[in-house]
Amino acid sequence: MAGSPTSFRVEVLSENEWRRLRDIRLAALNTDPAAFLSSHDTELAYLEPRWRQEFSRGEWYVMCASAQDVGLVGATRGPDLPPHECDLEFLWVAPESRRAGGATMLLRTVLDLLRDSGMRTAWLWILNGNDPALRLYEQFGFQSTNERQPLPKQPSRYEERMRLRLS
Repeated sequence: MAGSPTSFRVEVLSENEWRRLRDIRLAALNTDPAAFLSSHDTELAYLEPRWRQEFSRGEWYVMCASAQDVGLVGATRGPDLPPHECDLEFLWVAPESRRAGGATMLLRTVLDLLRDSGMRTAWLWILNGNDPALRLYEQFGFQSTNERQPLPKQPSRYEERMRLRLS
């Protein structure tokens, strides 16, 4: 394993670190293609301006262990969200860092930072069948909104929306 929970640290990426965002997202899409709505080939084709644009949507948090980026989650805001709400997206932990408390530490750190910054609600969409992620989110108090949407390319699969009140 890449480390114990105490050896993980979380960093907020700046726009000038777009390459780190690209590299970890491509690693996630390559390792766990069924876990995300995008694909490795789609994001591999993104150029620098597209990667920089990701930072206009919110903040990207990277979990590091032994000088390696081993986890990622974004806290983004669409135009339809009130100012004190955000969406969590693209939560991923590298296989070698799983079952070492990394996902719990990453999510706890990000939720604490969001709470401290005045965010009141965090939303996320979870793919059906992703039971490990569902258990993690439920541990933190996320609750289903019973809102579901089918996947455009796989109508037999769907995402379910979850909400966590931070304040």
